[in-house]
Amino acid sequence: MSPSRSPSPVRTVAATLALFACLMADVVCAVSAATPPVLTPPEVRTAPAQFIVVAVNNPVSARPGAVGGTAHGYGNTSNYRVSASAAAIISDLARQYSLTRVSEWPIEQLAMHCVLFRIPPGTTRQAVIEKLRGDRRVRIVQPLNEFESSTGIESGFDKAGYDDPYARLQANVLALDVADAHAISRGAGVRVAIIDTGVDTRHPDLAGRTQLTRNYVDADDAAFHSDRHGTQVAGLIAAAANNGIGIVGVAPDVKLFAYKACWQPSAGAAGRCNSFTIAQALADALTARAQVINLSLVGPSDPLLEALVGKATGAGIIVVGALSGDPRFAFPGKLPEVLPVTESESSADDVAAFRAPARDIVTLVPDGHYDFASGSSLATAQITGVVALLLAKNDRLGASRLRDLLRQSTIRHDTTRGPYLSVNACTALAKLVRNARCQS
Repeated sequence: MSPSRSPSPVRTVAATLALFACLMADVVCAVSAATPPVLTPPEVRTAPAQFIVVAVNNPVSARPGAVGGTAHGYGNTSNYRVSASAAAIISDLARQYSLTRVSEWPIEQLAMHCVLFRIPPGTTRQAVIEKLRGDRRVRIVQPLNEFESSTGIESGFDKAGYDDPYARLQANVLALDVADAHAISRGAGVRVAIIDTGVDTRHPDLAGRTQLTRNYVDADDAAFHSDRHGTQVAGLIAAAANNGIGIVGVAPDVKLFAYKACWQPSAGAAGRCNSFTIAQALADALTARAQVINLSLVGPSDPLLEALVGKATGAGIIVVGALSGDPRFAFPGKLPEVLPVTESESSADDVAAFRAPARDIVTLVPDGHYDFASGSSLATAQITGVVALLLAKNDRLGASRLRDLLRQSTIRHDTTRGPYLSVNACTALAKLVRNARCQS
């Protein structure tokens, strides 16, 4: 990819004025990007085993910008580009190992230049990786890993205080004690990044909730708003409360950043992502100063993504990730700095995991509709919502304190399906906010 152009004086002045207006109003502004994201070529989505990810050193010379060298979310710009030394190394690697460059981007947060290479015919991916691991110029070399959402799609109690007609179907809202929690906090102003498929940001229960959208998969705006999984996740986090329609989200007053790093091959299929797309989204979430990152997906260990998650948590960002029962899938839930989430209904005995209901949960689907779904993706979204409720009352809570609050507020529920554990949002808030009370 060619280095991004320097912004014109007019664009720089406009961005500066936009930033000043945002800061004066104490809000987050979504400023249009001059440089589009690095998209994922269709061949990468259909034949990922033919590609590897390679990163080399690329010294930082300016403040971090978003992926591709353009800042987003606050109107800032960056001069971060591919250095001559990094470009020369990449060219030498391609020639020496018969690699074909497909896409590339500089990741300023890691001071690296990252390239997606196609391996040469007649060889295996692992063989190429082993050769590159012995090259001192290479900082990271890894497979183009695949990740997927873990939500099943299913078609298909009245809690006082909401006029949302489907609230009575939200057993998860009752288990999390959301109604009482909302008397203390609704997550006002907390910046939540959803790294997932696209989101129907025009859905009546989400309209006006999204501050920024980015798409690393394609340039298909219609598909972005038609994606089911990201819409389900966003709805559980932030669906509007007391708007006379639909459902209520756990943290209805948050500000959403929707990053499309995953795609759905069909309406009923799980979302699929890869190292290339998720890395870009994580880097942009860092630049946008997200306070919480929701990762409702699972996949194998991935050095590049783990480095970016470490950078995020080191900057104080809370990362909430789905925990898989499959030992092959360590990302993101098994990373020590991530808040791991599993289903309340799961029999897995993982004392480190936080739990929320995840079976037969009513949530949003595209085109203004609602439906039931199941899976740890949904539990993850709800815990993200609870974290946002807590951060709205104290934005300096670190991961360690949040872990304590979530663990101390986990409650047993006895149901016709058997007992299960779930975080209680109001109990967690009552432990944080002086004189806060929960009715139930």
